[in-house]
Amino acid sequence: MLKRISSATIFVLACALAVGAFQSAEWIKFSPVGAGFSVLMPAKPAEEIKSSDDFTSHLFSITTDKAIYLAGYGEYAPSIKLSADAELTLNRDKFLKGLNANLLASKQITLDGRPGLEFTGESEQASFKSRVYLSGNRVYQVAVAVLNGKTDYENVDRFFASFAFPNSESHAKP
Repeated sequence: MLKRISSATIFVLACALAVGAFQSAEWIKFSPVGAGFSVLMPAKPAEEIKSSDDFTSHLFSITTDKAIYLAGYGEYAPSIKLSADAELTLNRDKFLKGLNANLLASKQITLDGRPGLEFTGESEQASFKSRVYLSGNRVYQVAVAVLNGKTDYENVDRFFASFAFPNSESHAKP
């Protein structure tokens, strides 16, 4: 019954496409209207919107020569009642399963009082890091897939450190 952001689709498709060369030192602050978050990205990302009767997701992604960056959110209908722990865990598990990835580590986190889950995983194609947050009936996810044989530690750290909710100066706390 519960639906999660299907970011696995974005990663699989992006890995199959020719990898773009968006390796710019100057990242942009991306704050989609109505999304309720901001994040630094290497360039303006592509958007994908999916809707059903009780869930709408917005995914924003950009591919560089080393990694795929993803930020998104999904909104459940007001009639859907969510359990934070269950939703975060199911989101993590579905994300990794969709990528045929194994879970390496997982821990609970918070950002501005919103419960979250940070996890890492690995597949034959890439290493993954993601953070998922729940706020009411809205789930947020930021994730990076670093392609095997590549490293991009500095940009991955920049991406995750930059994610923020409006009117918020703090960042994710491990």
